[in-house]
Amino acid sequence: MRSQSLNIVALLSYSTISGSVPMRHHRAVQETFHFSFCLLILSLIMLHDVVAQGGLEALVTTNAERPAKTLYLNLIWHQHQPLYLDPSKDELQGPWVRTHGTKDYYDMVSILEAYPDIHFTVNLTASLLVQIEEFYVQRLGGFVDVKRNRVDAKQFLSRYRGKLDPWIDLALTPTSRFKARELGFLVSNTWNCFSISEVMIDRFPEYKAMRTKFRREGAKGLSEQDRRDVKFWFYLANFDPDFLERKVRLVTGTTVDLTDLVQKLNDGSYRLKKTITEDDCNRIVAETYKVMASIVPVHRKMMYDPAKKKGQIEVTTTPFYHPILPLIYDSDLARLSQPDDPMPARFDFPQDASEQVGMSVAYFRKLFRAAPRGMWPAEGSVSHDVAAVFSKHGIRWIATDERILAKSKAKRHEKYYPYALGGNALKKPVALVFRDTELSDKIGFTYKEMKGSEAAEDFIQSILKFAPDEGESDRLLTVILDGENAWEWYRFDNDGKEFRNELYRRLTELHRSGRVITTTMSEYTEGNPSRKVPPHPVDKMEPLEWLWPGSWINGNYDTWIGEPEENQAWEYLRIARQDLENSGLKRPDMSAPVSRKGTPAWYARKAWESMYAAEGSDWFWWYGSDQSSGGTDRPFDVAFITYLENVYKFARGAKVRMPRRTFEPIIHAQSESSQASGGAMAQSMDARDVLVRFEVDLGGRDVPEAVFVAGSVPALGNWVPNKIRMFDNGRNGDSVSGDAIWTLEVRLPAGSDVDYKYTNSGSEGSWSPGEEFSVKNRKLRVHVDVQKTQEVRDRFGEM
Repeated sequence: MRSQSLNIVALLSYSTISGSVPMRHHRAVQETFHFSFCLLILSLIMLHDVVAQGGLEALVTTNAERPAKTLYLNLIWHQHQPLYLDPSKDELQGPWVRTHGTKDYYDMVSILEAYPDIHFTVNLTASLLVQIEEFYVQRLGGFVDVKRNRVDAKQFLSRYRGKLDPWIDLALTPTSRFKARELGFLVSNTWNCFSISEVMIDRFPEYKAMRTKFRREGAKGLSEQDRRDVKFWFYLANFDPDFLERKVRLVTGTTVDLTDLVQKLNDGSYRLKKTITEDDCNRIVAETYKVMASIVPVHRKMMYDPAKKKGQIEVTTTPFYHPILPLIYDSDLARLSQPDDPMPARFDFPQDASEQVGMSVAYFRKLFRAAPRGMWPAEGSVSHDVAAVFSKHGIRWIATDERILAKSKAKRHEKYYPYALGGNALKKPVALVFRDTELSDKIGFTYKEMKGSEAAEDFIQSILKFAPDEGESDRLLTVILDGENAWEWYRFDNDGKEFRNELYRRLTELHRSGRVITTTMSEYTEGNPSRKVPPHPVDKMEPLEWLWPGSWINGNYDTWIGEPEENQAWEYLRIARQDLENSGLKRPDMSAPVSRKGTPAWYARKAWESMYAAEGSDWFWWYGSDQSSGGTDRPFDVAFITYLENVYKFARGAKVRMPRRTFEPIIHAQSESSQASGGAMAQSMDARDVLVRFEVDLGGRDVPEAVFVAGSVPALGNWVPNKIRMFDNGRNGDSVSGDAIWTLEVRLPAGSDVDYKYTNSGSEGSWSPGEEFSVKNRKLRVHVDVQKTQEVRDRFGEM
């Protein structure tokens, strides 16, 4: 068609030109006309090609000016901690909200002040926000003089001893007065002042030396000064490096400057500048408060306003108590994604699922003065029916993992596009994005053994591979991961600082070229002309016909349901929920003001709060062998049972009848069973057992005492960490003494499946220091040839 049209134009042009030339000049100018004609034809051909490829605008646009096809990067940092509250004591039982607060939650957002072109999303769970605001900020705040960096310890302990966080009490109590309770939280409880990653403690040699001394001599070997140092180090080592190395002005107007207490050496380690006093321990609590009190304000300051198109972060949240919402809606949804797993009796309370979302929206609005537009469902757990619950409460978008997309019904399954889920059940269509698992896990796990600059370069090159093809206007690539846990394992990059700074610097360069633009989902859907982000309305997105039920782990729910312990917990939950339903106790309006303590209305609210808290996913995470961590599982089991018991306790206070029930500890029952079997040393020499030789290479890591293996069978200690010792002595099955390859030979049943992990020199029952992986333990299928030794070779910390 092109050649025909151009031939016609050429013929007409030639005839016109030739006919207009007088005969006497024809020969003289004929060659000139032929030359001009050829140039004209060439120009017409070029013009046609230009128009076909992009219009006349391309004629006046240089290659440098021509807009590149854009890859939009949707980066979501998920911040979550379980609800550590023991309702019967009104006290947080774990320190992890506070430690991550001073180390992660503030600087993960404040860093963007240096990178104004970078936008991302931060997901703050309601269970995390409640502990920050209603415990650390509200209960501690009235006793802190932020100008003098001083806590009124006497008044605080008089009012709130045993009502906040045991390690706050520890820091404010003179070390000379420590008794058994204080010593437990200092050094011997499951969670104690040595509960810190091996990578982190390596940066504080004095702290590590104190741990070595304790392991060698026990608590009695620690002097009063030693104990004071330990409780202080547990705070200091969990402050972000920014606070240790320079004066930081917080968004609240207060400052944190710890440089008079600690100095950074050339090798990257930190050492104290002075002998620690009780005043220093008091001060570190005041410094902690200032950071905790600035977490919500820094998110408010940087929060994106869709109406004004201003701000750098979208803040989202999760259903209130972090439940696996589809299983609360209808636990039989798991039968579809886990057809071979045994399932408990059906738990189906859609109204509870709706309440979990509604409570979270209300609490978010209270703190941030606006409703959330998006939600990260707990553990990325979704299902088709549950999408309507989010839509009902005004949620415009949700996110999960690419494994879900692969099993859902859609015309295409590319993870670098957003999708829309509609239907009659939805108030409005909900947008869905699916994270790139490999890219997300690179930040969470792979980069911990790389230098920050090298990791950033790898990430940039990885995302550039997703640049849009010809014919596409743009793509949206989603990366989602925990924004708190990864950094403490970054061996060659303190707190991941170098990685994040270099990443944001490189993304800034790509933003200015138009190749990659960081964005949030609200910005992407509604558009932001100032950043050259066109709107992408939800109703124009690729429709998703049906959404597969599952989570970001394995594309199913098997971390929370399907194993005996997990199913027992679901049975407990079902019984308690049905008893509450049968009692006739009316569901209170959780957004209404709290009634006066001790009134029937107050008890009714507490009963339902306890029920909703028991529905949280964090208790179920630690049941079963897939996420077992030995001694540290027990506090979560206690918390779950306590919430169930409080449902009955508070319901009776509300003057309704509840049956008398006893919920036996789930993990305790397994531990007793394991002990009855005789443990690792009483394993039978069954003819069907296979000799398995475990070898683990420590890769140059320091081993103060020994390497241990813990696993899901008696021969590996039934998940009790630091119990089953390995050897590097040239004996006991070990080949070469002192080669940093630790060995253990055990007999395991032929054809059995075994889960296991390694630990390094910790005390029995404690997983610190140990291995941490993204979703699962190490797994082994024992072969069936009983005549042949099975060899297992691992590298510590690498899967």
